[in-house]
Amino acid sequence: MGILLRQSFWSTIVIYFGVVLGFINSIILFPSFLDTEQIGLIRQIISASTLLIPITTFGVNSAYVKFYPFFKDSISGKKEFFSLNFLIVILSYVINSSIIYIFFDDIKFVFSEKSTLFIDYFYVVYYILFILSISALFESYLRARYDTVMSNIVNGVSNRFLTAITILLLSQSIINFNELVNLQIAIYSFGLLILLYHSNKKDSISFSFKFTEIRPYFKKILNFSSYSFLGSFSNIIVLNVDVIMVTSLLGLSQTGIYTTAFYIGMIIEIPRRAISQISIPFISENIKNQNITKIENYYKEISLHQTLIGVLFYLLVIINLDHIFNLIPNSQSFISGKDVVYVIGFCKLIIMFFSFNSEIISLSKYYRFTVITIIILAIISIVLNLILIPIYGMIGAAFASLVSILIFNIVKHIFIKIKMKISPFSINTFKVILIGIILFTIDYYLMPALSNDFLSILFKSTVTSIVYFSVIYLLKISPKLNGIVKSFIKN
Repeated sequence: MGILLRQSFWSTIVIYFGVVLGFINSIILFPSFLDTEQIGLIRQIISASTLLIPITTFGVNSAYVKFYPFFKDSISGKKEFFSLNFLIVILSYVINSSIIYIFFDDIKFVFSEKSTLFIDYFYVVYYILFILSISALFESYLRARYDTVMSNIVNGVSNRFLTAITILLLSQSIINFNELVNLQIAIYSFGLLILLYHSNKKDSISFSFKFTEIRPYFKKILNFSSYSFLGSFSNIIVLNVDVIMVTSLLGLSQTGIYTTAFYIGMIIEIPRRAISQISIPFISENIKNQNITKIENYYKEISLHQTLIGVLFYLLVIINLDHIFNLIPNSQSFISGKDVVYVIGFCKLIIMFFSFNSEIISLSKYYRFTVITIIILAIISIVLNLILIPIYGMIGAAFASLVSILIFNIVKHIFIKIKMKISPFSINTFKVILIGIILFTIDYYLMPALSNDFLSILFKSTVTSIVYFSVIYLLKISPKLNGIVKSFIKN
């Protein structure tokens, strides 16, 4: 557990540093120097690339982590296993990018009315998709070796810092918007080089296409990869279809507003990312060893602490939301996305509450169940977006995500409870939620606002955090947290 805690801790630190950079980009720099359509274009390019990654990696992300424990003690086995996954990614990218090229006229038709600018820059998607596909392989390479920090440095810090630099260059008229968009290719390429260097340093990368040692596992690997591909693609659809459909139905300008609001709500989920990344190899190894008790204990612990952090972050976001929007340059252009934050933030809180149920099912012998349910859910999500966006606009897309995510997590929880007899919930988890509701009510009606937005955010956040953690401590909801506090006081 030591390496899990260390990696989770440092990954969380890195992710939050990335959040600060993301806040500067999304809330300050982008609105200051780009109009809503230009913001929407950049967000749409990344969303489209992200949406296609499961297709071009063909389930390699999950398969690499699941089967790595079978080869980690063999040098030749590791070489062959990596080579197989590399070959799958390259072939899958070539095949799928060719299909996209063939049907490009149909893609143009979807975006031709509201988002023609996206079509003009669609070639950037090809490049970034290739870079992200290879990056995904090396992220899995590192994750299988219990190393998630560097991936978070690249995705959360490096890419955002370099994007900020390009915005500043644009503000000084050193580059134009066309060059800024094309520089995204260079930014993601730089991140890939960092991952490649670090992966090789972590465990020397080499190829072997003999496949003598892993041949007996071919069928299992490809079978699992196939199901993971379907599941991952459907999951990405559920998580990104709102952005795609807002672009196609409402236009890039509305996408710029929606994604800005989405980013604010997404901050709530940040701690879960670090924990989930490092938990995957832990789950895989313990499922292989059939240590369900160990998984259940970790399952409950993660649910409690993710809920504890998530409730606090949701509180801090919603009690400060007016002040946050006031800090955005040209805030009048973005205020229509305010309600989206409430809904998307609640979506992220639900995901944290249910812990890593997706990872447990995906890495177990029941992985086919995830594929079936996520495909059904993807269809539901698309239908809900088609119905709600034309009627309610951006908030319709947010509610479509909320309904989809809630249904999906409830179904997965019931399945795990029936099949594996484990649950992530305890009475303390629900106590945390009750504390959050009471504190929100008090803050909403009694907490004064200062004249300065920044000072008001600082004041409200400090008071709320102190009261929140004091109540958590006094009620002894988290023995681990209490132990840390007592140790700190003692020292």
